[in-house]
Amino acid sequence: MGSVQGGDREKNIGDAVRRRDDGRDGRLRRERRRGRGKGPFVAAPVSDARRMSESLALLKGYRSLGMKGEFRGDMMRTVDLHPDRQGNCVGTYTEPGTTTRLITTKVVVIGDRGWAAYDDAGLERTLSFAKSFAPDKVAAVEEAVKNARGKYVEYSAREMLQFPSLILCSPDQAFAGVPGKVSSAEEVGNPRTRAGERLVQLTHGSGGGEVSVHVPERGGSVPRGIDFSFGDAPVLLELDDYDEPVQVQQPSRADIVRAEEVQGLDLASG
Repeated sequence: MGSVQGGDREKNIGDAVRRRDDGRDGRLRRERRRGRGKGPFVAAPVSDARRMSESLALLKGYRSLGMKGEFRGDMMRTVDLHPDRQGNCVGTYTEPGTTTRLITTKVVVIGDRGWAAYDDAGLERTLSFAKSFAPDKVAAVEEAVKNARGKYVEYSAREMLQFPSLILCSPDQAFAGVPGKVSSAEEVGNPRTRAGERLVQLTHGSGGGEVSVHVPERGGSVPRGIDFSFGDAPVLLELDDYDEPVQVQQPSRADIVRAEEVQGLDLASG
């Protein structure tokens, strides 16, 4: 059977909590009839650790997930990706250019193949780098830039996942170091508002092992965001599109060039 939908998963958790509370109400009513009940019933609050554990379990169970945020590796990159656990991913990552221009790369991954479309700013940066630091490779880079302009470069999916930040296209690998449950957690900072919803941050651990989830202040455990580290790179993501199908389409053959045809884009390959 397939995974339970994100909304159903949250409903099941809520139903379990309600059954727990209903059972306590019944016990209290029986005690009152026996003369032992004292005062109104107050449900015990769910601990931060339990709520965070429920949120992490949801995160690791979604079939697909929308991710927007920052991947802070050798430089800060912003991502807008929608991957699933069947090897599909679509979106963009953006990084600083040589001037005030940003460089945005479009990515598509389907199964064992992937495609990247480099924008003009990115191609110009590569050529500028070659002219400054690898003058003997300028001719090869110019040819590669010409071939790649307006095209998708085809790679293996394995190669794509090695691109900066694109490990996020494989949720299983990206979240492998994130715990599935925690024994302790605390609410930190002040609530913040996203899309009209107040969120609180629950945090476990410290230093490079610190993990935070952002959940609705009103209650519930759906992860609206997660902060963690992948290796030495801090990652801060807003989450949405839980279990929504990933809309991927392979670029047309006329718009594809093979990586071997643009090797000059990778100066180290020469």
